[in-house]
Formats: sequence, structure tokens, C-alpha cells
Amino acid sequence: MRVFKGLNAEWALVCAEPGSGERVRGWLEEAGVLCRGEGPAELAELLGWIGVRDRRLGREHSDRWMRALLAVASGEGAEARLAARVVVQAMLDGAVRMTLSLLRPGRDFDEVGQVVVASLYGVVRCYPLHRARKVAANLLLETLHRASRELRDDDPQGLEWDPALAELPDAENVADVVCRKAFTEQAVAGGLAHAGEELDPAQAELAELLLWGMRRGLLTQARARQIAGEVREESRSAAQEAGVSAVTWRKRRSRSVARLRSVAEQWVQAA
Repeated sequence: MRVFKGLNAEWALVCAEPGSGERVRGWLEEAGVLCRGEGPAELAELLGWIGVRDRRLGREHSDRWMRALLAVASGEGAEARLAARVVVQAMLDGAVRMTLSLLRPGRDFDEVGQVVVASLYGVVRCYPLHRARKVAANLLLETLHRASRELRDDDPQGLEWDPALAELPDAENVADVVCRKAFTEQAVAGGLAHAGEELDPAQAELAELLLWGMRRGLLTQARARQIAGEVREESRSAAQEAGVSAVTWRKRRSRSVARLRSVAEQWVQAA
């Protein structure tokens, strides 16, 4: 995750620049998003405070402040770069999830992350301001479109752009659905899910963990398949039909959970 750690380190430097928070707050005041003097003057605190307001006031609030900064970002010079950087930082969690969803065997996380971040920067700098609603979702959608296209040029098996994503109601859904779709494809290819199977959010997270464990050599494909099979809700009835006792099934499941916990601990540390 060097690319995203680097961005966070750079963000700390941006926030340390004298007056950066006051400039950003001033743009939001001029756009009528904030009252004069409202909100923290420090940039890092200001962005966190805006995020809290987003959760309280909803998408209309996020549309207004993001569009105000995107208007500045569309210009030239240091102010445009600062406005763009703030928006990119606000979208960073979605960019990380998008990077994970675009991983394939042989693809390096940081290489994919660089493509995603470069695509996001490009989208932010030339965002069509007349698209005033679902701004965060539009940013993610266009970033996904650009990144997928660039990666597909290098890898014909890359994730295809799905126009249905444009119908999703918000940015959170876009990132989640993209990730689930990608992890489902990878899980089916790795034998962790059945063809045509739809993974719910919990199943997609499990698939992500197992796929990561396989890539790191912590799990063999056979062991990952076994774990995926044993945690399915229908696995107990299938075991009983095969003549496996309830005691034996519980022991197998306990071993799988213990192994999964060990992999998960390393996964968290790696993140």
C-alpha cells in the first residue's frame, strides 16, 4: 500500500502549509456552503469535520461542498492544485477499495493503485460542473471507467465497465458493488464460489480475505476452498447427508475458523 501511504504522508505536508485550511474554508464560505468562520481553520480538522456534517446532513451537503472545490480545481495554479488535493483525499477510501477490486493475478497492488489515483486526479481536475448531483458517485464511476480502460489495455482479462453501476444511488454503493463483483469473479475462478453465485457483503469480504491469503502463500488453494465451503450456511446439512457427524463437522469448522483468524490477523497488520 505504498502509494496510499505516500498520499497520506503528502497530505500531512499539505495540511501543514500555513493558511491551507483557511483558504479551503474561504472557498466554501464564498460558495455559501459554510457561514463565515464556521468550521475548523486547520485543513485536516476541517475535512474531518465536513465528513461528520456529510453523515448528518446527507448527500446534498456533500454535493455542495465537493462541487465548490471542484470549481476551484478546474482552474490553474496552486489554488487549483490544493482544491483538487482536498477532493482526492476525501475520495481516498473509495480509491483503496477500487484498487482492491481491480487486482488480478500478476497485478501489483501499488501499480494498480497508481493507475486508480492518476485516474482520480484527472477526473477531479476536469469534472463537468453541470453534473451537480451524486458528485462523489460520479467521481468514482468515471475513475473506475478510466482505470478499467487503462488496465484493460494492458490486460484483456481486466474488469469490464458495467453501465448498470451508473444507476446506483451513491458513492458508497458504487465502491461496494464494484468490489463484490470483482471478488465474486476472482472467487469463482479460484474455486471459492459457484459460477453464477451472488456474494453478499460478508461473503465478498471472506472471499477477499481468502484470495489475499492465497496470494501471500498463507493458504493453499485447496485449503481456501475447504474453508469457503465449510463456512457456507448449507455446509452442515451437506456434511450430514454425506454421513459426517455433527461433532466431526464442528471440529472441522473450528479448525477452519482458527486458521481464518490467523490469516485475518496478518491481513490487518499488512493493511
